[in-house]
Amino acid sequence: MVLFFVTLGFLVWLLFDKFEEENSEPIENVIVSTIPEEPTSTPTQTKMLPLTTSIHDGLSGSDLPPGLPDDTILVGPSERSDVVFFLSPPKRIVKEWYVPVVAMGVGIDSISKVGLLEILSGSVTNWANVGGLSGSIRVLTGPIGPFQDLFDMSLVEQFESYDELFKVMTFESGTIALVPIDQIVPSVTALAVDGVDIVRGFGNSEDWNFVDAVFALPLTERGKPAIENLIDAPLPNPTTIVITGDILPVRCSLVSLESSGDWASAVRGETGDYLAAADLTLGSYDGSIHDLGEHYGCVPGVNLSSPPEVIELLKYAGFDELSLATNHVFDCGVSSPCGNRAFLSTINSLKDAEIKIAGAGSSLDEAFDPVIFNINGTTFGILAFDDVAAQNFAATEDKPGTAPLDDDYSDEIASGYQSYFHPASALSLDRFKKLITDLVEAVDVVIVQVQTGTEDTHDPSERSIKALRVARSAGATLVIGNQAHHVQAIEPLKEGRFIAYALGNFIFDQIHTPEHTQGFVLEATFWGKNLRNLRFMPYEIKDRYRPVFVHGSLRLKILADVFEATKRLVSQD
Repeated sequence: MVLFFVTLGFLVWLLFDKFEEENSEPIENVIVSTIPEEPTSTPTQTKMLPLTTSIHDGLSGSDLPPGLPDDTILVGPSERSDVVFFLSPPKRIVKEWYVPVVAMGVGIDSISKVGLLEILSGSVTNWANVGGLSGSIRVLTGPIGPFQDLFDMSLVEQFESYDELFKVMTFESGTIALVPIDQIVPSVTALAVDGVDIVRGFGNSEDWNFVDAVFALPLTERGKPAIENLIDAPLPNPTTIVITGDILPVRCSLVSLESSGDWASAVRGETGDYLAAADLTLGSYDGSIHDLGEHYGCVPGVNLSSPPEVIELLKYAGFDELSLATNHVFDCGVSSPCGNRAFLSTINSLKDAEIKIAGAGSSLDEAFDPVIFNINGTTFGILAFDDVAAQNFAATEDKPGTAPLDDDYSDEIASGYQSYFHPASALSLDRFKKLITDLVEAVDVVIVQVQTGTEDTHDPSERSIKALRVARSAGATLVIGNQAHHVQAIEPLKEGRFIAYALGNFIFDQIHTPEHTQGFVLEATFWGKNLRNLRFMPYEIKDRYRPVFVHGSLRLKILADVFEATKRLVSQD
């Protein structure tokens, strides 16, 4: 049993200006508000009275610890005493929650409390020392709050408002600040501390130390119900969305899946469990699913198909939606040609598995239909488009196919080469923009997925940049590209909207370069309809089919590929 004790009181209120230091001593000698005794008119020698103590919470005299004076007197719970012993600690009531946030380009999303305090005090000055990309640390603060004693104020840049502070926290600024949770903006990364993340809703909030709080301890029966009515400032109810890159369980990946004896083996474990735990899991499926005949094994070729058994890995990972606005969704395998049958089989297989599809259908209207989810009272609408093979596979009013990005592919078809090699000036996006603006009016949050761009590069094409920026300006909150088979640049947020040009391969057998085996899962945290936080979860594809989250130098290398491409993109504007 653990005993807690205070001195002299009926109801104790403690206002803490900062969190309890690590390895601090138990609370003792707490001064409480009492009525002062009348002073004597003439100084006299005061006789020392015996120490009085009382016990609460069902404790007995035998529960008292050794070391009290021999003449200690035990009095009743309602009597005034010098020391009061309790079985339970004081109750913490949080008035305001604070969160450490860093510039997005720093490369960390979690930290230890020790590491954080070393940064704020000025003893750690480079992000590499706490797991980030190498670079100088700049410590910022807004209006002075309850944590001033944590900072070396001679090193801190102070701002009169949090709006001014966040303007300085640009992508490359290397900055960190401690801010009230309701001030957080999505252009910075909120940090988990010792595994607790109150922005994303992970861990026990009672273990969160960065709070402006009071502590209350009832000393009478009357005080107990009063304490129970005191509640913490509310924390948000987050919605987590995760999005993956290209999914192709084909060729060598397919052979590995079959050989494992477990059709979910590609994602079974940490990666699949992480995806399945999200409120909404989205991806891009760049192949076909059918049982029309044999599928190609571990041989070169670009006819990319899989049997229906691969649905098991998609279900294990909890995919709620997949874009089929991709360029291999008509592939027939060894049975080529098979017309529309492989494409329609893919649609039906996913629908039977209760995985919603976007960007494909039995007609153009169906291909343009948005997928809508209602999560925690917020509606999310998803559209998907293809610009890689739409000149060949776009749906029409009476023909199945994918949702085309361009208003008209006549010029691309006449040229004889693939549309994504054409310049941005050849891309007409009036229909694309209207579909997005119409959906913006119908739902709270719009997400757009686009198959676009050139392969094997970290830098998005001008055609990709044009399309994804139009989607953002039309009101889409998240705009996600794929097709490059590499990670590509992200675009710093404008008006709370975010672009990722390519997330890399998620499941595929390509091993031409290390970059073909590397990617990241994008995680977006919403509070209601407002985007509040973004995380990048780097992984490496093992054994040509298993995406496994990575740490240390490889994690930083993948993030550096994304961030360096981002810097190049921003420098062009």
